[in-house]
Amino acid sequence: MFYELNHCGIVVRDLDASLDFYQDLFGARVVFRKVIEASSTDVVYLQLAGGLIELLHPANPASDEQFGLNHIAFLTHSLDDDYSRLTEAGFEGQLAPRTAGTGVGRLAYVRGPDDARVELIQRDLPLRTAVIGHPIVRSFDHIALVVTDRERARDFYQDLIGMKTLAPGYLHYDHDVLELLESAEPAAESISHIALRVANVDEAVAAFSAQGARFEGAATQNAAARGRRAVIRDPDGVEIVLLDGPGPGAHPKH
Repeated sequence: MFYELNHCGIVVRDLDASLDFYQDLFGARVVFRKVIEASSTDVVYLQLAGGLIELLHPANPASDEQFGLNHIAFLTHSLDDDYSRLTEAGFEGQLAPRTAGTGVGRLAYVRGPDDARVELIQRDLPLRTAVIGHPIVRSFDHIALVVTDRERARDFYQDLIGMKTLAPGYLHYDHDVLELLESAEPAAESISHIALRVANVDEAVAAFSAQGARFEGAATQNAAARGRRAVIRDPDGVEIVLLDGPGPGAHPKH
């Protein structure tokens, strides 16, 4: 049984640059760090406010390695049963249940709707601590996916994974929120962006810009007039959206 949207994974070119970006700007904290010896890959979990991101840094990346957002991960109490249930429902198994490369827990991968890479994890080691305070970032708001058929995606994440509807286009486990962005055409990357909630976008842009951050254009009005938004990218091009105002993913405790 699934019970948590745990993290999104990012494959990075320069681990130090990525750590500096997330720690210096957003106050992220390293909560887990190991090396997968078989592939010489650094695995670093960062907690940002109350959410988690995983940085994967291969020492010897393949020539066709794709850097940036790589997968979303869910925790389960019964990895083998849930993996079988998803594959029997017609979703491709990419990696059958096995011990994680770090030696901590077990994992599997399936291909979700619109080729989203979905990691299933079973482990007893808790990684999250209390919410990390920051003068600008109030919460880790949501992870966004691009889907061509929102109903099919909702059936997967709600009926098979067990998430609940928070608002139209938004699903959640408690404070962990997934946004489903419908698109007529398949996206090059199924994971669209990470969103962080701030008190005031314009003030956040000014403060982060003073630290040397570069935003993509000026802050704009958010869709449905729910406040304002601004976009910044991490060293590997991952889109991070800053949001203010009310919203389905606005969870002050997370």
